Amino acid sequence: MPQLDKVTFFSQFFWLCFFYLGFYGVAVKFILPKFGRIFKLREQKLRGSTQGVSVLHEEKTKVGDSVSTVLDTGVSTSKQLIQTTLEKTTNWVDGVLKETNAKQWKAANASYLTSIGEQSLSRNLGVSLTFPKPNTTLRSSVFLAQLSQFAKSKAR
Repeated sequence: MPQLDKVTFFSQFFWLCFFYLGFYGVAVKFILPKFGRIFKLREQKLRGSTQGVSVLHEEKTKVGDSVSTVLDTGVSTSKQLIQTTLEKTTNWVDGVLKETNAKQWKAANASYLTSIGEQSLSRNLGVSLTFPKPNTTLRSSVFLAQLSQFAKSKAR
């Protein structure tokens, strides 16, 4: 075998050590420092990103809390506004209805009440009479006085 030949063994061993040590020197001088810088840079980025993640997580929780407080106050404020608006609207509608009933429907209410009074009196007296339509300008006391006179004349 030529590799183990005693004449060529020393030269092969010399060139092996020469190239091995040359490659080792180049690797130590040029290649390994680049790897070291890359590893340091990666470590710094990872450390910074984990710190950034923790900062972002804290910021996210703060934003979430502030959003929930803003929403809670907004909902409670709108609830109060809707409730007060509903109360004001209800009071306004009640006032308008009372005013309308007091002013515009006064004559209709008076004629309705007189017709109910006529019906109840005719039932109570047991007399089936047809009454003339009452004048809406008559007051109920005048109407009752006329009605009592009519009932007295019928009773005689």
